[in-house]
Amino acid sequence: MLNWFVSKRRKLVSVVFFLVTVMSQGSAGAETIERASKKDLIMLLDAASGMNSAYWATYIGESKGRVYIEYETAVHASSLFSKELKRVVYWLPRIEITEEQLKLLKAYKSKYEKKK
Repeated sequence: MLNWFVSKRRKLVSVVFFLVTVMSQGSAGAETIERASKKDLIMLLDAASGMNSAYWATYIGESKGRVYIEYETAVHASSLFSKELKRVVYWLPRIEITEEQLKLLKAYKSKYEKKK
């Protein structure tokens, strides 16, 4: 029993260390991971359309019944002092996004990738 507890504790410490390392690297990953609301989804679809150059979003993919979308913005509270982008990875259950919305996100991503 003690070995099991020590093993679980080591894994937890490793995961926490990894997350702190990734979060401290700024541009190496998302600053936060948040669950998207219906209002967030509308904002993400707008951002993914590419109509505004101050913020944008891109479809990452699906895993285990969730959809992941990365959002970046140059306009945020710290932007007055830093040129760093604010990044958030939003997730939502697959059942909360319509086929049409998912197709739009994928189409926007495809359109963006062709421009590169």
